[in-house]
Amino acid sequence: MSAAVCHSEPLTTSAQLPDLLSFCSAFELRTNRHCRAVSQASERWLAESGVILQSMAWRVAKPGLWAAACYPSTDPTQLRLITDILSLLLHHDEWQSHASPKDDMFTLLSDRLGRLAFKNPQWYMRFHRSQRSCIAARHQLGTNGVTPDLESYIELRRDASAFRMALDMIEYAGDLEVPETLHGNALFRKLLDHVCDIAAWSEDIVSCAKGISLAHRANIVTILMKERNASLDSALVSAGSLVKHSVDSFLVLEESLLAMPGVCTNREAQRYIQSLRDWIAGFVNWLYETQLFLGEKGGEVRTFGWVFVPISP
Repeated sequence: MSAAVCHSEPLTTSAQLPDLLSFCSAFELRTNRHCRAVSQASERWLAESGVILQSMAWRVAKPGLWAAACYPSTDPTQLRLITDILSLLLHHDEWQSHASPKDDMFTLLSDRLGRLAFKNPQWYMRFHRSQRSCIAARHQLGTNGVTPDLESYIELRRDASAFRMALDMIEYAGDLEVPETLHGNALFRKLLDHVCDIAAWSEDIVSCAKGISLAHRANIVTILMKERNASLDSALVSAGSLVKHSVDSFLVLEESLLAMPGVCTNREAQRYIQSLRDWIAGFVNWLYETQLFLGEKGGEVRTFGWVFVPISP
C-alpha cells in the first residue's frame, strides 16, 4: 500500500485517470460470499485488540471487501485470517510507513501464523521473506530522502506494496501445494512481478486523488513527471500505458507457463495462476470501492475518470 501524502499548501487541478478497469477487463471479477460475516468478525477482533484507528473509518476502508474480491473461493476460516492480515497491512501503512526493519506488523497473528509455519514451513519461509522485504523497502523509500529513478522505484515498490505477501496467501487460501520447481521458475517469478506492478501502479494512479508531492513522496506518476519533465496529465497517460503493458505481458507469460511441462498437467499450479487473475481483478476493482483514495466518489470516477488532484511542491 502507499505511504501518507504531504498536503503542504497544495495547488489543486483536475485530471482524468486512465481507465484501469478497461485495461484489466481480461480478468473476471468474483466476490467471496462470506464477505459480510467475515468482515464483521474481523472488525470486532481488531477493535478488541486496540487496532481500529480513530482517524480512519474502518468500514469505509473495506479491508474485508479487498479480501473477498481477491480470494473469492476460499472458505470462511481462511478468508478471516486473510482479512485480518490485510487489515493489519492497512494499519501498518497508515501509521508505520517508516517502520524499522525489525518491526513485526503481525504480532497479533503470531499464534495463527505459527500454526501455519508448523504445517507448511516452506510456505511460511516465503511469506516471512516477503514480509521482511516489504518493511525494508518501505524503510528505504521513506528514510533516504532521495527520490529513486523509475527503474529503482519499480523494484522497491514491488516489495514495499506488501503485495508479495498477499500473493503468498493465495496458496493458503486455496489449500494448494504448488511445486517448488514452479516457485523457482524465472517465468513464474516474472508473472508475479507483473501482478505486483499492475496493482502497485494502479494504486499510485488512483491515490493521486488524495494529492501528490513532487518533492516528498515517490509515486509512479510523480517520478514520470520528474524524469520526463511531463505534465500531470501526460504522466498519468504514461503510467496507464505501463499498467496496460504489464497486463499484456502477464497474459503472454501466463499462456507460456500453462503450456509448460509440469504446469499443463499440474492442477495445483493451474489453480494458482487462475487465482492471480482473481487477485488482479479484485484489487483493481477494490481501489474504486474503498474510500481510502476516492472518498465517496468511487462510482463517479469509475464511470468518468475525473478527479481533483492537490499538488504540493
